[in-house]
Amino acid sequence: MSEEYNDNVKEERHGEEDFVTSVRPGLSYRHEGARTLLETTYRGTWNHYASGSRDQEFNHDAMLHGLLDAWDGFLFLDLRDTYRMVNQDRTRGETVEEDSTVDQLQQNIFTFSPYITPRFGERGQAKVGYAYSNIWYDEDDRDSKNIHRGFVDGEYELSGQTVLLSGYSYTQELWEDETLDRNILYLGGRYAYAENGVVYLKAGPQHTRYRDRDTSSSSLFWDAGLDHDFGTVLLHLNTGVSFEDDPDTGETYERRFGTLRLTKTWSRTTASVYSTLEEYEDRSDEGEDGEEVRRTLLGMSLSHELSERLTASMGLIHDFQDRSDDDTRRWYANVGLNYALSERVGLGCWYRFKDSSSDDEEEEYQVNRVGVQLTMTF
Repeated sequence: MSEEYNDNVKEERHGEEDFVTSVRPGLSYRHEGARTLLETTYRGTWNHYASGSRDQEFNHDAMLHGLLDAWDGFLFLDLRDTYRMVNQDRTRGETVEEDSTVDQLQQNIFTFSPYITPRFGERGQAKVGYAYSNIWYDEDDRDSKNIHRGFVDGEYELSGQTVLLSGYSYTQELWEDETLDRNILYLGGRYAYAENGVVYLKAGPQHTRYRDRDTSSSSLFWDAGLDHDFGTVLLHLNTGVSFEDDPDTGETYERRFGTLRLTKTWSRTTASVYSTLEEYEDRSDEGEDGEEVRRTLLGMSLSHELSERLTASMGLIHDFQDRSDDDTRRWYANVGLNYALSERVGLGCWYRFKDSSSDDEEEEYQVNRVGVQLTMTF
């Protein structure tokens, strides 16, 4: 439970202030049996605005995952449902935990996937299956989307350190006025170059066709990454292509991205620096007609145990969004203190700052938030 003062609740120029009361219940459960896995998490948020500057909110963040070994390690049934807050504009990337819910909405993704895992000798194995997904939003004017995907992924172990990878997938996306077909073929490999280091690469052609518009596009698909544990320092690198649903337009963006994260741990301190480069392109139109958005994010976080009970934290993020019609620069900063009153009860306080500057005057504003929070674990 928390109470905060916010001097710009609606995130607009010359915005109004308010006091916000929040209650955030949460729970988690996991069961792993010989042939079944069931795990679920839930975190709800109820926000009440004392002066009525905004309607009270009930937001939810939930995940359910079930996996059944239906036939002797060969046939599996996989079910997953995720309900969470997302940005209305997908090109803003993932939501920032310290951000408000302005320009966000609830998204639900349900996926059911039966698949088989045949083996070919002692070194070869594959994963062959089908996945049905449904994406919908809690606002009636947002398009829902049905996705059908068939896939084959294969691995062949050349040695204890080297694995060859290959695969093919066909995806069909259907929404209100459109049908999309996508084919992806890739080859690659995974190499454990050290006991604490792994690198992998998948790459190949992808072709997307929009049936109703009679347009199509081809490009390179890739997925590559590196993880290395230096002991007290963890390095994570990842780059690739993904396909993201945009609530604002109902279209599917092709997202090309690269991420870097370095995390160092001392006896009482943990520090991280991270960066994300993203490029979103709407390929539903041919040539240069499709919208293209570039986004650069730089961030750092620091947590330090001042004593056995008292922990200080801080974070800083710079988010730059380059659109064809305007550029928007956002800064997020936060500092906080958390004190463990007991093993199950904690008391915290924080200050959060957000600055948005843009070529669009409606995106020019600042927000200051100060709050206190009481947490209990059962």
